Amino acid sequence: MECQEKINEDMAYALSYLSIYNNQLNVPKMHREMNNLMIIYGLSDMIYRGMTLVKFYAPNGVMLSEILHSCFCSHYNKTDVEVQQELGIGRTSFYKMKKQALGYLGFYFYEIVVPQAKDKRFKPSLGV
Repeated sequence: MECQEKINEDMAYALSYLSIYNNQLNVPKMHREMNNLMIIYGLSDMIYRGMTLVKFYAPNGVMLSEILHSCFCSHYNKTDVEVQQELGIGRTSFYKMKKQALGYLGFYFYEIVVPQAKDKRFKPSLGV
C-alpha cells in the first residue's frame, strides 16, 4: 500500500497541474484510467515475478517458463500445436509440462509473490 500511496500522491500532483492548464480535460476520468493502468501494471509485474521464480526454482524451470511464456504471454494467441512445434516436444509431454508449469506458477504466486506484496516487501519495478 505504501507504493500505491506514493503513486496516488504523484498522480494527484500531475493531475492538479493538468486541471490548471486545460479546463477541457475530464480529470476524474483521467485519474481513474491512470489508476487502473497502474494496478494492471502492478499485477502484470507480479505475474512476471512468479514466472521468474518458476524459471529459476522449479525443476526443469527453463522449459516450464518457455511453455508459460509461449502459451500465455505471446503477442498473438498460439495454439497448443504451434507451441509444441516451437518447443519441439510431444503432445503428452507438453500437456504434462503445461500442467506442472501452471501448478508451480500458482504456488509461487500465492505463497511468495502475494504475501510479499501484502507485507509491503515487494514493490512493482516501475520502468521495466
